[in-house]
Amino acid sequence: MIRGNGLFSRILVPVDGSRFSMKAVDLAEKIAMIHGSKIRLVHVADTVVLNQLCKFSQEPFEKVRENLMASGLAFLNDMASQVRKAGISVSTLLKEGSPHEVILGETEDWNADLIVIGKLGKRGVSRILLGSVAERIIEFANIPVLVAGNGSSTS
Repeated sequence: MIRGNGLFSRILVPVDGSRFSMKAVDLAEKIAMIHGSKIRLVHVADTVVLNQLCKFSQEPFEKVRENLMASGLAFLNDMASQVRKAGISVSTLLKEGSPHEVILGETEDWNADLIVIGKLGKRGVSRILLGSVAERIIEFANIPVLVAGNGSSTS
């Protein structure tokens, strides 16, 4: 790993468990190795999704919330372990809220200088109604945003 004062010292990576977020972690890891960066992985339990899950579940709200947070934490821990194996400093954050708002807030709070995010392939009505978290982050971020797409990963 190259250490030093690279262009990007703090890389924030929102993760949601999708293959696109895994690609974002892989890409951020490569950038961090070049620039000697720290990585922060952020998972946001979307309150809108949580409320919708509760409507269709036989479980009480707190149980559904607990399960959603536990799965987010497990994913964060798996990704952080992968990044640590590469010798990169990594921290994690698990929060509940509106994903793009939490991510943009954490970008400022942690003083990130790059966001690496996976694209989300929403189509049709769901895209019109919900939009894409990646699109909202690109629109409102005050720092560079790199979107990891469908392309195959190269090592």
